[in-house]
Amino acid sequence: MNNTQIKKPLVNKDVIICGGGPVGLAMAFLLGKEGLSVSLFERRPSTTTLPKGQYLHASTGELFRQWGVWDLLKDAGWETEKSNGQGFYVTVADGPVAEIKATFEPHAAYVKKWEKYSPAFPRKVPASEYESALRHQASQWPKVSLNFNSRVIDVNQDSEQVTVTVQNTENAHCQEYKASYLVACDGAHSFIRSRLGTGQDHGPTFGNQILVEFRADLDDTLGKDGFFHSFVLPPKYAGWFGSKHPTTGLWRYSFRHDEDVLPPESVMLERIRGALGMWNLPIEIVDLFRFDYSTGLLRRWREGNVLFAGDAAHWHSPWGGFGMNSGIQDANNLAWKLGLVIKGAASHQLLDTYQIERESKARITVKSATYNSLHYQAIAEAVRVGEGQYFSQGTISPEARVFLEQRTEPHGVNSVLHTGYQLGTVYRKGAIIASDRQAPTPELGNYVETIVPGVRAPHAWLKAADGTRTSTIDLWGTGFVLIGYRCEEKWREATAKAARKFGITMRFVNVDEKADYAPEDDKFEKLYGETAGVPVLIRPDGFIAAQLYVEPETDAQTRLEQVMAELMHPSAAVVTNKLETEELM
Repeated sequence: MNNTQIKKPLVNKDVIICGGGPVGLAMAFLLGKEGLSVSLFERRPSTTTLPKGQYLHASTGELFRQWGVWDLLKDAGWETEKSNGQGFYVTVADGPVAEIKATFEPHAAYVKKWEKYSPAFPRKVPASEYESALRHQASQWPKVSLNFNSRVIDVNQDSEQVTVTVQNTENAHCQEYKASYLVACDGAHSFIRSRLGTGQDHGPTFGNQILVEFRADLDDTLGKDGFFHSFVLPPKYAGWFGSKHPTTGLWRYSFRHDEDVLPPESVMLERIRGALGMWNLPIEIVDLFRFDYSTGLLRRWREGNVLFAGDAAHWHSPWGGFGMNSGIQDANNLAWKLGLVIKGAASHQLLDTYQIERESKARITVKSATYNSLHYQAIAEAVRVGEGQYFSQGTISPEARVFLEQRTEPHGVNSVLHTGYQLGTVYRKGAIIASDRQAPTPELGNYVETIVPGVRAPHAWLKAADGTRTSTIDLWGTGFVLIGYRCEEKWREATAKAARKFGITMRFVNVDEKADYAPEDDKFEKLYGETAGVPVLIRPDGFIAAQLYVEPETDAQTRLEQVMAELMHPSAAVVTNKLETEELM
């Protein structure tokens, strides 16, 4: 920092957020909803304008429904038929030689299929649009200040507070801010991590990638095939095309480029036309970007009063669309805990359960993204061997086609169809009251629904008294929820008393034909009513904290208060050896 610059007076906040991408904005929204005083700082002048981060997982869509973001994105993004999986080409003009589809049905059938598991569905939305929607929602809270053109240039902390120095990038003026906590959401090249992080585990680096945005008439060729990513196999033109942007009308082409100097336009045009197999196609190059991808996992996600989330804690290649989605889930896990600790309702040990729960998911995320990247490279390199004469004819050999079809099928589960990854997160330890039952070991492709503590509370359709169709997912996100099938009314009184005692928001929901909500079908009874009259406690982040079994000598209120005390004030045993997490999702 330049010591000649004048610091303005200190400004005190509950939480400072460093980074204004989707993770930081989600954190600001969630903390602002809790009534906390929050300042977010982002060095960019606005939310992103880059052509990146388009894959919105179903689990993220569920949170966006709760936050009002899903409705803002109602007409955003790509139609399912125009963003459906991956195609593999020798040249685009010759048509695909293999494909991976998310669905072979129309959009309405795709949505209907996902309704079995979720009220949301995976979709493709530009990062510029969902970041803008998150910013809009976060800005509604009176105690949230979103500061762009604001670069954090210094950070220090003592036992009580964190102090940051922020420089306005337009006029170079500096100001200091103090807060009880800081959350670093400043990405894979995190400044906060470089200053305060203590230990990282690294994986491979994925070279320099060039991405070109261009304008061309491809609706009847590349657009007709409807893939979100279209991969070109011959080494001279190897890379991928992205589907036409729904707002700008631009196409994307990306390839590896390890030289420091960016390629001239003539080279770009030759490469794009060669990959398309359309040598006379008029093309207008609009923009050019360079991306670098590395892999790593931070060993400690909490340093005193500083916590790390999203790419600041775990960073990797974009294959599979895990980055934004896993970061949003980090924010959803941390925000409610941070809110309760700051308000004095929970002990600070609750914050240690954040890494306990999320680190194992981060491990499988960095492994999956790395596997996807290297697996695709292995498939492409293997297919190319011995295909020179076929490539020159715009095709591949019968053996290569069989090889490609066989290898892309499991690749599709990892990179396109990972339902188990999206919905099957399991927390084995942390802010949960474990039962004697084990949740199924999650798989990338398959998702098994259960109400064992530590899993995402599964979706089921309900009907409100006015006939409105509601998902159980829509009931979460506003505090704790005690929900059950045909439960006794004693639980309603116990919930109200526990909420007052612990100073928290908690409500009771009884599901029955004549109760708060009626089940639309038998799914709710099969899942949540597997033990009649036993309610399930749902955390503010939508995960199951406990099943409220009551021993004959214990009444409902006593049992609920025992559970809440254990959750809000984790014992030393819960947070001891907190880095020894199981490598599960």
